[in-house]
Amino acid sequence: MRILSLCLVCLMSAISVAAMAQEAPPPPPLDPPKKAPAMSRFFVGGWVGASFSDQVQNVQVAPEVGYRVTPKIQLGGGVVYRYRKDKRFDSDISTTDLGGSLFGRYFVYTPIYLQLGVEQLNWEFVRSVPGGFETVDASHTAVLAGPGFALPMGPRAASYLTILYDLNYDSSGPNPYERAWMIRLGVGIGL
Repeated sequence: MRILSLCLVCLMSAISVAAMAQEAPPPPPLDPPKKAPAMSRFFVGGWVGASFSDQVQNVQVAPEVGYRVTPKIQLGGGVVYRYRKDKRFDSDISTTDLGGSLFGRYFVYTPIYLQLGVEQLNWEFVRSVPGGFETVDASHTAVLAGPGFALPMGPRAASYLTILYDLNYDSSGPNPYERAWMIRLGVGIGL
């Protein structure tokens, strides 16, 4: 009899717990995911370049700031500074170039992107004149287009390898770049 009473008490307890569970209000809805603050969409970075030989030394620095409009679109701009020292003349000639750039990247399929940009460069080149050489100031507006590859380097950083073609390259005159094609390796770090 005792066992039967104990079984009835357990059964009644289980039924009342099940009834209470059915009457309990549903849990509150989860908070919707928070949108990332606008500041976290900005990134800083840029690229550097250098070439050294017995005759010519060339150093380039180009810091950039960008903004991720969407996960597939990045827009940005930067400053370009170049310094050259040329020892092929009787006296060494040093030149400096300064400019700015704007670019856009569209990620076709992560990590592959297409980049289009404009770079305005005020540059100096060497020209021969009677009795020697002189530096001449010039400007060049490059329209740069090409594919690239982004390699993540952690949760908020990436390295970029971009192959660009200057659509305004003129092989018949002086140019700030030796070729229409250029390869740039850079870095971007999210804020």
